[in-house]
Amino acid sequence: MFCYHCQEAKKNKVCDTAGICGKKANVASLQDLLMFSLKGLAYYCTRAETFELVSDKTDRFMAKALFSMVTNVNFDPADFVGLIDEAVRRRDSIRKKFLAAYKLRHGEEFNEALPEEASWHYDAIDEKAFTAKGETVGVEKDLEKLDPDVHALQECLLYGVKGLGSLAVHAQEMNVEETEQYRFMHQVLNFTLALNNSLEDVMQMLLRCGELGLAAMGRLNQANSDRFGDPEPTTVYLDTWDRPGILVSGHDLHDIEDLLEQTAGTGVDVYTHGEAIAAHAYPALKKYFNLVANYGNAWQDQKTEFPKFNGPILVTTNSIQQPKKTYQDKLFSTGMVGWPDVTHIPDRKPGQRKDFSALIELAKQSEPPTPLADGTTTTGYGIKSLCALSDSIAEAIKAEKIKRIIVLAGCDGRHKERRYYSELADSLPEDALIVTAGDTKYRFHQKDFGRIGDIPRFLDAGQSNDFHGIIVFLQQLQQKLDSSELQHLPVSFNIAWYEQKTILMMLALFALNFKNVRVGPTLPPFFTPKILEMLGDNYGLKGIDSAENDVAAMMAGE
Repeated sequence: MFCYHCQEAKKNKVCDTAGICGKKANVASLQDLLMFSLKGLAYYCTRAETFELVSDKTDRFMAKALFSMVTNVNFDPADFVGLIDEAVRRRDSIRKKFLAAYKLRHGEEFNEALPEEASWHYDAIDEKAFTAKGETVGVEKDLEKLDPDVHALQECLLYGVKGLGSLAVHAQEMNVEETEQYRFMHQVLNFTLALNNSLEDVMQMLLRCGELGLAAMGRLNQANSDRFGDPEPTTVYLDTWDRPGILVSGHDLHDIEDLLEQTAGTGVDVYTHGEAIAAHAYPALKKYFNLVANYGNAWQDQKTEFPKFNGPILVTTNSIQQPKKTYQDKLFSTGMVGWPDVTHIPDRKPGQRKDFSALIELAKQSEPPTPLADGTTTTGYGIKSLCALSDSIAEAIKAEKIKRIIVLAGCDGRHKERRYYSELADSLPEDALIVTAGDTKYRFHQKDFGRIGDIPRFLDAGQSNDFHGIIVFLQQLQQKLDSSELQHLPVSFNIAWYEQKTILMMLALFALNFKNVRVGPTLPPFFTPKILEMLGDNYGLKGIDSAENDVAAMMAGE
């Protein structure tokens, strides 16, 4: 096993026997073989696109397969066996059509040396055989073929593309797909088959990945607003009611709508968890009186919090952990999420809702949730609400009432070092405005930060996908301040990275040429010293220091 997909890789280097996340070595090998197989599929997709031979179904499959490998999404070996088989079958189908079309157009056979990824075959669909093959094609094997610095940067690119895959799947659910995004996924996987890529080549692909990632977030933001209304600042309760409930975690608002519709009038309440807290801010979801509160904190506390919920729990997109026996029979997955022996809710059929009847019946037999906390927090500062404050914020900046905007975005995690983010928020001076997206906010979202004039000092834009809204707000603020460059705004970014979508945040900021971006609590382990030096020189990429030192540096624009 060789896995450094996430911030919690062992000793910030690599998980080499079992994943800190709970991933077993066999699942890691199957994921390696799936990536290997997807590269073979991409090899033919990029060539077959000239002949318009790549179907929408193949594009969508590619995105779902990439999403399945995002950190903490799927741990079920059977799912990966099926995905590997489908990738190879799709590859061979496109290959056959491409070879015929090529010969017809050029009058000769296609005669290009094939990488193993494009030609590998198997005798039977067998988990053990696939696992053994995966052990021969993983990250370590690529290191033997490539310059280590190029390899490091390409690993970052692959993680960014996995993030793109997750956004594409969300977009599929909301019917806002983008062909260019799919084409780029094919291009990247095919690109990484080459053995002579330069650092400059990879860097250009990374910047394009950042651009497309930000655009994909924007499409998803717009689709959510079109369906559910523009999110609006909303007080969210953190306590519990005396009725049974269903707890829903993840990012999928469509799933939450289906669940709310089916539980309305049943006596079953719906609670959000993790990044699902953003659902409370959407008008079309707020109308359901049984959307009552947020339960618990970010994803990493689920093993202690889920048993206390007492009712069924639905994980919609990611951040599933190995469940304890005390609640495994009440845990449900859906979408690309998977864990062995956890009940999976199938995809919705066209024009229908997902069937959550099993959760509802189980909830009716469950005790109400055990209280964890009380009080409130506020979320819902999406694009429209943030931009509505741009005039006031611009005037406050001109009057030096706001000295700096600090963007604390990204994912939370288990490491003790992540206390840094609450310490940072506490240490910021009163003339610093805090803007956040993702679940890092759970480190400080209950603190009363007060106001700067009529402006709340703490503005939660919502999910990690809502990072796009923060950028749109800054672009509008640039116009209000007559700033010649977006990068000249008094704004500092401190990204708490954990997985692939937070890598997309970093790449988007590089593409926008923002400098002095901080990434923590540790820098990605797949970056070599040379890559860190290059990114530091070109973009001012920084790790984190003490909260006190970083506050001083950020307030000074460093």
